[in-house]
Amino acid sequence: PEDIVQVADPRSKKAQDLVYPGATEGRNWWSVVLSLMVISLVIAGILTAIHTLGYVDELLYWSGRRMTLDEYLQGELCPARLPPTWVSHRHFVFQGDDGGLNVYDARTDLVTTLVSNHTLRQLNVKWFQCSSDLKYILLRHNIKQVFKNSFIAHYTIYDVDKDHHIPVRLSDSSKVSQTWLQVARWCGNTTRLVLVADNDIYVRYSPVSNTDFRITTTGQPSLLYNGVPDWLYQEDVLTPPYEALWCSPDGSHLLFTSFNDSEVRTFSHPWFSLSDGIPAEPGVSFPASRSVRYPTPGSPNPIVKLWLADLNNTKQPYKPVQPPEVLEDQDYYLTSAGWIDDDNQQVAAVWMNRPQNLTVISSCSAPKWLCVEKHAERAEGAWLDVQPQPVFSRDGNSFLLLAAVQEGAIDTFTHIKHVTLTQQRI
Repeated sequence: PEDIVQVADPRSKKAQDLVYPGATEGRNWWSVVLSLMVISLVIAGILTAIHTLGYVDELLYWSGRRMTLDEYLQGELCPARLPPTWVSHRHFVFQGDDGGLNVYDARTDLVTTLVSNHTLRQLNVKWFQCSSDLKYILLRHNIKQVFKNSFIAHYTIYDVDKDHHIPVRLSDSSKVSQTWLQVARWCGNTTRLVLVADNDIYVRYSPVSNTDFRITTTGQPSLLYNGVPDWLYQEDVLTPPYEALWCSPDGSHLLFTSFNDSEVRTFSHPWFSLSDGIPAEPGVSFPASRSVRYPTPGSPNPIVKLWLADLNNTKQPYKPVQPPEVLEDQDYYLTSAGWIDDDNQQVAAVWMNRPQNLTVISSCSAPKWLCVEKHAERAEGAWLDVQPQPVFSRDGNSFLLLAAVQEGAIDTFTHIKHVTLTQQRI
């Protein structure tokens, strides 16, 4: 029939020739063996490199411990870099990739090394400040926390030219070791140092000198403070870096604040402390008690005063800077202060009344140093936030500040205000 199809017999020689290639070709076994040998050599080389570089423990035999909650909350496992800073309009200091301190010259577009990473690691430096001539670097290390915004620390001066360390130690200290300091800073655009220890202020006229001159003598722990804030001011009033002293640009005068807590009510609170998971006082059923000077409603506030000291004549008594008349006979806060001009004849101070609904920006001039109100911010039915120090122009006739401005009928938003004093314009 026509619908019958013939199929070739697969067992025939012709069909075998169609299905199989030539019997003489076979498989290339030598290529397969050679490929396996190359792969084995590559794997062996990788394993040898890992073992030689010392990563075998991390990759194959990794061991460690779990991260603790304190390490996470305190940021101990986060990489920390020293904050960069401008020393002048030309020089920018930053921490390089190798961990050392470098300075970038914006005029020549060159980067040079100031401090090696070995020095920073050796001291475990947490903060630095360069002198204006870049010959000395002030290094902070061995920090001991007192409260959330206060600490004591050791300071070391690094001589860039001589590659030499100078530990900062007060000359009247009976201890051979470094002095625990609350504040240490370069004074203005000079190599003078202003220091605060045990709530008293000192000045050192040269970084290589071992002689200090005491500016204040009234400091008492937890009672009388000079150049550093008490607990209330460091927690609720001042802004970072929570200091209460300001050098004039030429380093000849020092503006500082004193706090008297002798009339402030003592507030006691429980103190919980752990050391490696073990209570600090084994066998004690209840936590220890500590106290701070904290004013409650209706009780006296800390007495704050602003002073001006002549650092060229430390024997001359420092002068008081009087608050504006609008704050007479009432409690007030001093929220910030600073120098306006370069001739040391005018300073600016920002005051706030105790209800915190009035902020007064004042200018205080020599020789009487009586502050005069230049601008005021008021809040009706609310309170004002503490703002940073206003930024004054070089001639002192205008300044910039952050202030709340009414937007619509409901909310207020923070804006930058430009206040011109001569024309009384905002």
